[in-house]
Amino acid sequence: MHDSIYMASIYRLTGVNFWQSAKHLSEKIEVDDRGVPTKLTALPFYFLVSHATELLLKSALLKRGFSEQELREFDYRHNLDKLLTALMAKGVTVTPETTNLVRHLSEQHKTHALRYSALVDDGKPTYLPPPGLLLEMLEELLLLTRISTQGI
Repeated sequence: MHDSIYMASIYRLTGVNFWQSAKHLSEKIEVDDRGVPTKLTALPFYFLVSHATELLLKSALLKRGFSEQELREFDYRHNLDKLLTALMAKGVTVTPETTNLVRHLSEQHKTHALRYSALVDDGKPTYLPPPGLLLEMLEELLLLTRISTQGI
């Protein structure tokens, strides 16, 4: 069994790889005057961002005492909202902008909508905020994967 800091580093590294791929794709996304994508070819970007979000949140939690076993519990599996809530319960400050983005991404990430059902009209639109906002969110989450001198 691996220790939590080791696993946190693996999650962080993998999350950064997904983020870097998302950055590369973001350069090719066609957006309207509000910064919202105009084509469904942007969906892989949103999938990469959602998965990077999950990995960075898990890394931050592992560095604050969460165990691998806790992260495997059903409530936390692919649930960005629950992961964020658990991190904030550890005393970590997250900006309202990032909190809002994570909470909005959560349902479609948890249900794998970007992988399987984004093209199916189930009455709920796919959440596709401006790519730049999501890249800023990932930058903030990356900073939360550090261990501070105060232990938070």
